[in-house]
Amino acid sequence: MVREAITSSTRRRFIKSAGVAGTVALAGCAGNSDNSGDGGSSGGDGDSSDGGSSGDTRSESYELTFWELFSGGEGPIMESIVNKFNEEQPLDTDAEVTINRQRTPWNEYYNKLFTALSGGEAPDMAIMHAAYLRAWDGGIDAIGSYADTASIKGDYTESHWDLVTVNDNVNALPMDMHPIGVYYNKDLFEQAGLDPESPPTNWEEFRQAGDAVVQNTDAHAFTQSPYNDGFGSFRTWSSWVKQQGGSLYDDEWNPTFDSEAGMNIAQLFSDMTGDMGWAPATSEDTWGNNAFQNGTCAMAMNGTWYVAALSGVDDLNWGFFEPTVGPNKQQDTVWADGHSIVLPKKEGRSDAKSEIAAEVAHWMTTQNPSWGAEAGHLPAANSIYESDTFQNSPYYDKTLNKYVEMAEDGDYFYHPKVPNGDPNAQNWYTWLVDIWAQNSEPQAAIDSGIQTVSNGISE
Repeated sequence: MVREAITSSTRRRFIKSAGVAGTVALAGCAGNSDNSGDGGSSGGDGDSSDGGSSGDTRSESYELTFWELFSGGEGPIMESIVNKFNEEQPLDTDAEVTINRQRTPWNEYYNKLFTALSGGEAPDMAIMHAAYLRAWDGGIDAIGSYADTASIKGDYTESHWDLVTVNDNVNALPMDMHPIGVYYNKDLFEQAGLDPESPPTNWEEFRQAGDAVVQNTDAHAFTQSPYNDGFGSFRTWSSWVKQQGGSLYDDEWNPTFDSEAGMNIAQLFSDMTGDMGWAPATSEDTWGNNAFQNGTCAMAMNGTWYVAALSGVDDLNWGFFEPTVGPNKQQDTVWADGHSIVLPKKEGRSDAKSEIAAEVAHWMTTQNPSWGAEAGHLPAANSIYESDTFQNSPYYDKTLNKYVEMAEDGDYFYHPKVPNGDPNAQNWYTWLVDIWAQNSEPQAAIDSGIQTVSNGISE
């Protein structure tokens, strides 16, 4: 079972002495300095010890500002985790520690965080996608500065630990991994003459299933992303490119996806909305999600988080299968990224407070099986996988056990941690939507994509 609190012995091995935290240094930091999405400052620190040296006696209370970006089904779960901490005070310390949670929408979040770092108003803790940990290296304090990472490494799966490690530095504590998979409508499969309990396991079966849906029902076969967005399209496209043995970048971060594999999957996207007739040639951002949820699209590629959206849809009899169904497959490999908790650089935050923040991050990432059981993500902590809460999750048999199986088989490749720019930016991948919508020929779109991504990294 999962531990309920950080014990005295855990705390002794966790804390690591460190020098005074550095001031904000943003060399290599990603983001846009436009502060139009800034929802306000982070607020006061709330403890009287800040500004003192590392030898000062801790005050009676610490308020940690914590920024996050979760919405939909994930938002209430994160809120419940924070409330649990504030109510139960699980750390083994005489000080009262409270988390001041502040949520910013995803499309504003990183701009706001960048602006806060630039202006010296950073939060004490923040959620950060692992893909940003290299580009934002200059704006965060490595967890190893305030925790004995060698002692806590065993609390996390090896895959998650690798996810937050950049150039041998542990830059964050991992909270989850969120890969993609294929969600499918069992009723439409049955109407198409398919076995709803035996979804596709390879390209031939996947192709046959899609064709059967188109030929035998009034529904569409597949959406590459429920929201028809560039980044969602990239997750699907890059997974199938990698399955063909293709690469995305070389060792010097030059994009390399203008390869045979990259072109093959670009052509497949074009064919799916063209000659194959699997989906309409549209760039409408709500098409795929609406069609899948209202039962007029049989299959949708999306991440672990999609279960939260589907759980509220009445009469949708859905299943899930592994996305290792790309054509001409040479290897099983699937896109994945993950949420992590970082300590942004913050002038004036004492070492004592930073150590407390690191402990809180450890508690949040290891003591809350609800993040996997209810939000559908692959939890980072080893102990959570054995917990009753996780294994009794309503999503365990539907999605989680298959995601776990892919993790155990080493099927995941991480969303590349580029040295600069925003690898989650929609405008890096709009060329994929252009292919899907028949607005651009595959070769011209890939050429445009190479130029866009190259410019994004070099800016």
